[in-house]
Amino acid sequence: MSSKSDSEKAFGWAVNTVVIASAVWLLSPFLTIDASDARHPNAYVYRLALGLMILLLYLGKLAFDVLAPQGLAYRVSNVKAVAIIVFGMLILGFLIYIVYQAGLLYLENPPPDPNVFL
Repeated sequence: MSSKSDSEKAFGWAVNTVVIASAVWLLSPFLTIDASDARHPNAYVYRLALGLMILLLYLGKLAFDVLAPQGLAYRVSNVKAVAIIVFGMLILGFLIYIVYQAGLLYLENPPPDPNVFL
């Protein structure tokens, strides 16, 4: 078996860090969303969808690495097992927060015409 060199590991960590940082950047406007942000809903929907997709893909990758390790004798560390639970709970908490914020934003600023969606 060949092991990865230090430069390959460093490159892998750098790529993962950049991708996760990009997902956090995409989702950062949703932490302080207010009525002034309702003017550009399409941009925010795409940012939310792309950021959540990246985080959910990384959650799936982490789950696969923890639940199906490569090799029968390969022991998965407890840190990875706890990390998958914490990461999943953070994503779930963020989703609940976003739905709550969207509900408050809608209730504070209802559409001007009730027949808009009919």
